[in-house]
Amino acid sequence: MKTYGTEPGAPTPVQVGISELAVSEGDDTLKSYGLGSCLAIALYDPDSDIGGLAHIMLPDGDAAENSDRKPGKYADTAIRALLRRMVEQGANYTTVEAKIAGGSDMFKFESFGDGVGQRNIAAAKAELEKLGVPLEAEDVGGEYGRTVEFTPGSGTLVVKTADESAENGVTEL
Repeated sequence: MKTYGTEPGAPTPVQVGISELAVSEGDDTLKSYGLGSCLAIALYDPDSDIGGLAHIMLPDGDAAENSDRKPGKYADTAIRALLRRMVEQGANYTTVEAKIAGGSDMFKFESFGDGVGQRNIAAAKAELEKLGVPLEAEDVGGEYGRTVEFTPGSGTLVVKTADESAENGVTEL
């Protein structure tokens, strides 16, 4: 039987769903589908090849009750949880770098001010700055969805978009 979408012998990507996070190393691939206003936060340590990916849904976990039960749901708590888990696996906190993608404004609601996508972006950037983690690249905003694939060993974040104006819909960060 012929299988489409993967090369023979290629490892199956680890799927990181909404409000989830995962830490891995080397050539493993972490993948998140269907980023609209959600934001993918990829952290990696280029010296140890350890990295993690979070698919966050909302900006501020510190203000939410029980955010400790689902730290991947919020930008601030997800970044802290990724860093903690990466260091536990051998990453060096001082060399960790970040890349982000997503945060679209898929729907406009004039009465709410900034959309949740913009608030997710701002919250992630603020938490990264607060923790001293440099943001190396981003593909954020717009009015279209994204899917991301992250490889911790190389720090490569591949962003596939549904943006009709993009040349081939794929950006490598």
